[in-house]
Amino acid sequence: MAAGVRRIEALTGVRAIEEFQRAEDKLRALAAKLNAAPEELEAAVQKLLDARRDLEKQLWAAQRKAAQGSADDLMNAVREIKGVKLISAQVPTMPREALRGLVDTLRQKLGSGAVVLGMVEEGKVALIGGVTKDLTAKLHAGKIIQALAKEVGGSGGGRPDLAEAGGKDTSALNRTLDLVPALIDRML
Repeated sequence: MAAGVRRIEALTGVRAIEEFQRAEDKLRALAAKLNAAPEELEAAVQKLLDARRDLEKQLWAAQRKAAQGSADDLMNAVREIKGVKLISAQVPTMPREALRGLVDTLRQKLGSGAVVLGMVEEGKVALIGGVTKDLTAKLHAGKIIQALAKEVGGSGGGRPDLAEAGGKDTSALNRTLDLVPALIDRML
C-alpha cells in the first residue's frame, strides 16, 4: 500500500446485522455479570477499577506494615564482623518496594552496618543489599550483591549504598546468604 493510503474494511447486509447482534449479546452478558444495565456498564467498570485501586492500596499498606514488623525480628539477628554490624537473612516474599523499604529501615536501625536480604519471588531469587553511608568507602553494596548473584545463577549491581540482583537458582539462596559474613570479612 502506498504512503498515505488507508484501507477501509466494512461489513454489510446480513453479515453486518449478525456481527452487531454478536456484539450486543456480549455487551448484555457482560452487563449481567456486573449486575448492571448495558447503559450503566461504563460506571460499573469504573466502580470496579476504583475498588481494585483501593484494595491494592490496602494490600500495599499491609505488606509495608508486615515488612516493618519483620525489621524488629531481623534486628535480633545482628552479627558483628570486625566491628561492623551485619544482618543477612531470607525474608518472606514481598513486593520489591517493600523489600527496599525494609533494607532502608534496617540500615537506619543499625546506624552503621550492612544488610543483605534475599527472597524467592515467582520461582526466582531476589537479592538486595544496603550499606550505611559511613561504610561505603570500605564496603560497596554493588560489589557485595554482584558476588552473591553469581552464587544463585544471576547478575546484579548498584550503588555503593544500595544494590539489587536476581538469580535463577532458588535452592542456593540459603547457602548464598550464609556466605555473606565471610564475604564482608574479606572486604574489610
